[in-house]
Amino acid sequence: MANPLFTVLILFVGIISISFAAIFIRLVGDVHPVVITVWRLLLSSFVVLPLGMIVCGRRLLTVVREHGGMLLLSSLFLGLHFTVWIASLFYTSVASSVVIVCTNPIWVGVASFLFLGEKPDRRIILGIILTVTGGVIIGWGDFSVSPRALFGDLLALLGAFMASGYLLAGRRIRAELSILEYITPVYSMAALITLAIALLMGLKLTGYSATVFILFAALAVVPQLIGHTAFNWALGYISASLVAIVILGEPVGSTVLAWLILEEGLTAAKVIGGILILGGIGATLWPRR
Repeated sequence: MANPLFTVLILFVGIISISFAAIFIRLVGDVHPVVITVWRLLLSSFVVLPLGMIVCGRRLLTVVREHGGMLLLSSLFLGLHFTVWIASLFYTSVASSVVIVCTNPIWVGVASFLFLGEKPDRRIILGIILTVTGGVIIGWGDFSVSPRALFGDLLALLGAFMASGYLLAGRRIRAELSILEYITPVYSMAALITLAIALLMGLKLTGYSATVFILFAALAVVPQLIGHTAFNWALGYISASLVAIVILGEPVGSTVLAWLILEEGLTAAKVIGGILILGGIGATLWPRR
């Protein structure tokens, strides 16, 4: 069992890191979402694959042989989550997209109870209520009835379902695998899956400016290697529902960063929603007696 304070610290680092994802993606500009996903995962894999092979050695082959089906499922969920969520950012606002995709605590909570037998306690239920309510308040003013915005919101919702599956699959096998044994095959297979999709679609993967490739690298290092790995580490010690609640700190971080960097409006509703989200996370993580 990990030290509780260390776990909270890791989760905090994860929240800050993934909050930069929407900002980097917006700054990339007019690049196809699948291409962004491919480079994010490929560059991440270029780091974790050699590291995993050095640290884990032949154990990686055993892991893939024994847990290949679940690892492939997790990789598929991860690749599809990124693809549809990144696509949503080109049709709707950062706040709306992040808020909708972060409804996944609801889906994770229900699925964890049905499939993993993890019954949420009162604090987790309270955390889900507060964080999802806060998320709705943050994004409410940005929702639009235009076909373009609604399409983006639908993509974000699909991204929420994919993210929920990713967390559940990770929770299912992380208790049996070290963090490197898990993320090395998952990140690498997700990269290959999205690369295959890009090639089948005939998308252009090269020829972008140096600035764009720097942003691709930033996506790989900050939200992926630091952020996602932090949450994948936590899945080995705490429930998927709790991790999903903590991830809802992303709308707060992304909204503040969008205000500072992209000059998107910071309204009273977003401030109130952010306070509710942080309150929900705090209620969930508050030490037991």
